[in-house]
Amino acid sequence: MLKTVSGGVCAAKGFRAAGIHVGVKTHNPEKKDLAMIVADQDCAAAAVFTTNVVKAAPIHVSRAHLADGRARAVIVNSGNANACAPQGEENAERMCAAAAKAIGCRPEEVLAASTGVIGQTLRISVIEEGVPQLYDLLEHSEAASDAAAHAIMTTDTVKKEVAVET
Repeated sequence: MLKTVSGGVCAAKGFRAAGIHVGVKTHNPEKKDLAMIVADQDCAAAAVFTTNVVKAAPIHVSRAHLADGRARAVIVNSGNANACAPQGEENAERMCAAAAKAIGCRPEEVLAASTGVIGQTLRISVIEEGVPQLYDLLEHSEAASDAAAHAIMTTDTVKKEVAVET
């Protein structure tokens, strides 16, 4: 039986999250656009990817990084899908490398995701500059989960998250 619980991505022990504004989608500091979810230790990981023929760069990178079924973190930006744009895979790898440096793990232990406008080059520099602050804000709390959920919203009018226990 499933029971809905509070806490979002931080409901499970050993997971921390954060979400901040770095300027990927707008200059409005009220709009968060970068999130990270980190496991305190290496853990089993799985993902479901699109079956569409056209795939954004972070999908290719994350699939490769998930080949061993393990991960430490996921870093996600909103406002730019990093799809059908120059340097897409390089920028997704740079996102993973920036997160890995802050966490203290290998870039291959980090997954990347992007959502937003298609066909525009991702401003990777604002992400790389924002990761240290994002890392410093990571915590195991409902508020941190909420910040991460808001950071991955694009045209959504409400955040989408649920946590359940069995």
